[in-house]
Amino acid sequence: MFDVIKTQQGPALRASLERFYRDVFENPDTLPDFLAESCVQRVGPMALSYSETVKHVRHVRACVQKIEYSVADAIAQGDTIADRHIVTLTLNDGRSAVLEVLCFIRIANGKIAELYESSQVLSGDQALGALATASE
Repeated sequence: MFDVIKTQQGPALRASLERFYRDVFENPDTLPDFLAESCVQRVGPMALSYSETVKHVRHVRACVQKIEYSVADAIAQGDTIADRHIVTLTLNDGRSAVLEVLCFIRIANGKIAELYESSQVLSGDQALGALATASE
């Protein structure tokens, strides 16, 4: 999948990334299809291993009632994809927020080898910014 995505630009790249984020969130069991076993997700000062990343996605999925992704900007060059996406979410307890996420993805052998993310809450419950690294 990522060998194709990294060759795209403009609207096609943004649409592919939105589909990827949505599909993985809707079905975390597909993560092994997209993440290399050596994948590291870096969020602020934290570095999550493959298994910690899977645990994180599953935890957030269990907490969220509704989520929408909108990729505002994206560019692919070589083995790197960079994007800025807006995440609008509502938790099962009714709290909601809009987050801006800056993401850099490095691809190796068709899968994500490294993922760097930085996020901020644009509106809503500021405490939901902690979801970026939550796993419990």
